[in-house]
Amino acid sequence: MSKRKITLKAIAQRAGLSIASVSRVIHTPHLTHRDTQSRVNQAISELNFDAKELFKNYHAVNQSNTILVIDNQLIPNSLINHGIEYKAKMEGYKLLYLRFIYFNENEIQQIISYTINHHLDGILIINDSPYLKRLLQFQHALPPIVLINQFSMNLPCIYFDHLSIGYQATEYLLSLGHRNIAILLAEEERNEVYQLFNGYQQALARANIMVNDKLIAYQSVSYSSCKTALRTMMSSTQPPSAIICTDCLSLNFLDREQQSNSSSGYSISTESAICGVIDQCRAMKINIPERLSLLQFVHDNSHKPYQPLNHITAIYKPLFEMGEQAMLLLVSMLNCDQPIRLAKMIECELIIRHSTTKLNQ
Repeated sequence: MSKRKITLKAIAQRAGLSIASVSRVIHTPHLTHRDTQSRVNQAISELNFDAKELFKNYHAVNQSNTILVIDNQLIPNSLINHGIEYKAKMEGYKLLYLRFIYFNENEIQQIISYTINHHLDGILIINDSPYLKRLLQFQHALPPIVLINQFSMNLPCIYFDHLSIGYQATEYLLSLGHRNIAILLAEEERNEVYQLFNGYQQALARANIMVNDKLIAYQSVSYSSCKTALRTMMSSTQPPSAIICTDCLSLNFLDREQQSNSSSGYSISTESAICGVIDQCRAMKINIPERLSLLQFVHDNSHKPYQPLNHITAIYKPLFEMGEQAMLLLVSMLNCDQPIRLAKMIECELIIRHSTTKLNQ
């Protein structure tokens, strides 16, 4: 159903407020009570009004040198945050954080009103944004927006090419002579997982190898799920000779089990996916890499958070650089007269260590 045109009178009647109160909520929400804001936003939602007509086109005036960061990570202080904060300080910007994964309609409306009326200079959105379509409706009234760790055709973005990453990881193991290559993935419906699997599938196809469903395990990015998946695979009639472990911290979320077990900060806990794989190998007396080659995804090439795992061959995803590049892109947009429509891919690096070996054929 299409949205109806909005009138202040109709909103006021629905909210039980005066027209002047509704106008103040829309134009100067920082001077109104939160309960009043909620009543107005609720009335707009119930009346199915097109609220975007309330807001004028954005004009950069009275810069506050403040950037709004809407952070959809389930962990604080990630390397993406550190990269943003490092560059923001260098460029002379302050950061205002909102750390919520999901907003209701009223809260989205409040965020939009707050951003517009407090003259925030720009918005950075980290990871998947369930409310992004709603924000796009108000893009005309909002300051420049840059998406981080997600691809978009509609907004400037900094992203990883997960299809290429999946292909690179699989192609490397194929070059060592492996043909039975397993992959542990997160939830199947997630776009990043879909792209990773496509890369894996393309690499196998180019090597003329059929995809073996028994070597694919979804929802296997936590310690216990990885142990279970590996135990099943290694007990089959066609066990893998190599395995790609796509740790959940390399994607856009933590699953419930990982979230409940992980501590604050960006360090991978000892209950991570790769630890589950290694512990299961020990329990089954599987030698690494003689019987099973391991490859994981990491976001810190120093491996300081988990020194015992620094022998694992890895695809390094530079999250710190991603945060830096996002902040620099936003600053360049703020300094230009014309908006920049740009999608920038952050390159990943294959770090070869002692957990992979050439297969003796």
